[in-house]
Amino acid sequence: MSNPVTLDKPGETVLLMGNEAIVRGALEAGIRIAASYPGTPASEIGNTFAEVAKEMSIHFEWSTNEKVAFEVVYGASMCNQRGMVSMKHVGLNVALDIMEMAALRGVKGGLVFVSADDPSQHSSGQEQDQRWLAKQNCVPALEPSDPQDAKDFTIYAYELSEKYQLPVMLRTVTRVSHMRSNVKLGKLQKLERKAEFDFEQFSYVVAGFDKLFYSREKEANEKIMKIKVEFDTSPLNKLVMTGKERVGVIATGQTYNYVMDALVKMGAKDKVAVLKLGTSNPLPEGLISKLLKGVDKVLVTEEPDPFVELHVKALAKDVNPKVELYGRMNGKLPGEGELMPLMVDSVVAEMLGEKLPQNPRAEVEKESTDMIFGRMLTVCAGCPHRPSIYALKRAVKAVKGDIHKVVINGDIGCYGLAWAPPMSYEDTYFCMGASLGVSQGMSQVGVDTIAWIGDGTFFHAAIPALMNAVQTKTNIKVVVADNSVTAMTGFQPNPQSGKTATGEPTVSVPIEALAKAVGVEHIEVTDAYDTKATEAAFKRMLLTEGVAMVISRRVCATEAIRRMRPKRPVPYEVDESKCVGCKLCLSTFGCPGLSFDEEKKKASIDPIICMGCGVCAQVCNVGCIHGRNE
Repeated sequence: MSNPVTLDKPGETVLLMGNEAIVRGALEAGIRIAASYPGTPASEIGNTFAEVAKEMSIHFEWSTNEKVAFEVVYGASMCNQRGMVSMKHVGLNVALDIMEMAALRGVKGGLVFVSADDPSQHSSGQEQDQRWLAKQNCVPALEPSDPQDAKDFTIYAYELSEKYQLPVMLRTVTRVSHMRSNVKLGKLQKLERKAEFDFEQFSYVVAGFDKLFYSREKEANEKIMKIKVEFDTSPLNKLVMTGKERVGVIATGQTYNYVMDALVKMGAKDKVAVLKLGTSNPLPEGLISKLLKGVDKVLVTEEPDPFVELHVKALAKDVNPKVELYGRMNGKLPGEGELMPLMVDSVVAEMLGEKLPQNPRAEVEKESTDMIFGRMLTVCAGCPHRPSIYALKRAVKAVKGDIHKVVINGDIGCYGLAWAPPMSYEDTYFCMGASLGVSQGMSQVGVDTIAWIGDGTFFHAAIPALMNAVQTKTNIKVVVADNSVTAMTGFQPNPQSGKTATGEPTVSVPIEALAKAVGVEHIEVTDAYDTKATEAAFKRMLLTEGVAMVISRRVCATEAIRRMRPKRPVPYEVDESKCVGCKLCLSTFGCPGLSFDEEKKKASIDPIICMGCGVCAQVCNVGCIHGRNE
């Protein structure tokens, strides 16, 4: 069945995820190219493009990182083609160099970039609000509230981009990216534009340095002022106000849904003026001023920073100094994280002087806190990262005498869960590629370290740091936990996978070849499932002076099951007559396929979960675990 985002039936309604709706909007806008690097909550944008790119005759790629993805799309934009680049919020940090230059130099074909922010850090190291970067760079930012908005705002973003020759930020949050709702389809469009470089706008030779840079700062400021005027009458912003209300709400993006739910529950829709804000940079100051002048109290709802609230507060000083502002800055809403319906309900009720309506769900949640415990993070059954860290832990203890004599600097990916019990062997976890950089700093001041990194992250950001370590003769050890896919974000290919985003075969770029090319002399490749051989390789690495690397390789367990379908792996089992109940398999290895019967004092293996990797049999000291055919 074809993906619904390619359905060529204008006017028909389909169920789409927010990220899928963005892709549909880009297709209706007639894009020719898209690029991304996977990262939750943005991954499904790229996944959807990868699925439909051939059918829609567009180019899509999973680039090696977000900066490269942005550069690829910007290159096409300079040649008058529309394109989209998508990433999670912290990915925009990686792409910031080229984003800033694109904003300054301008675009030709419409360029829309998606920053999928992650309030409350569901799958991120921090909840950075990227609207500040839009303001910093005079880039318009649009904030949809649901999938229909996501599609419609995307189409408008291309028109806006080409009208003002600026890249446009489509800023979503986790709940918009992943919510599903009905979306009314428009007409699919293919723009027949000749691809040619605009020398007058972009070439140093023709335009000259001064025109390309210094004069562009003034142009950028002028553009954003014109956009501010346009946003005051844009349909993306909707003010519902009779003039009789004494209370108002400015609801940004998806928080609009919570506000309207609260007003419906309280029967207060006619008592509150509501400005649905779809453009957060620049703000529609005319519309906001109209609301501020007509009410006594205003609530600003947004996620996660008080970005809009701060600007509304400044505007209120001139428009209506007596208006009382509610939001994150005065403590009525939390200063960080996602907003929840109950939070919004509470503040709206307070502003109206009404009693908060009963919420049965809140009572159930309160009662459940004493009954349900939080699920611990862990890697999957059969994950090759578990035996890799198990072997590394044993090797460090054997060579150094104490596992805490070495700092394990982790990186971003599934293997980053090495800190979780019972492995509990990872000390730091920062951002893409940081494991190699911070390890070098520690080594230079005399602290033993190991950089613990995955294959996708190695290609994304580790190569410059690895070259630096070789060039500076830094004594660091590098373990690449290579599972052959970008597993945490949805099994996307990377440069070593040997296939493109759309599944076509391509050249594989081996990690060991790159490491050798930049000057690493000690490189070993092991099978992660062979714990003895891997442990021995780690010991040799630790005893080597200078930069040394071990690549512990085995395909991701979940990906392996996908490849073997319709067959299933043959699970291992425990011979209870031999099991002595020592719990060594659980306390030192802890695969989720293992469990323990406290009455029998025996270990067991769940045949549904077991991957059949056999590593637990290597861990067991009494030989009670074996394959079914043994």
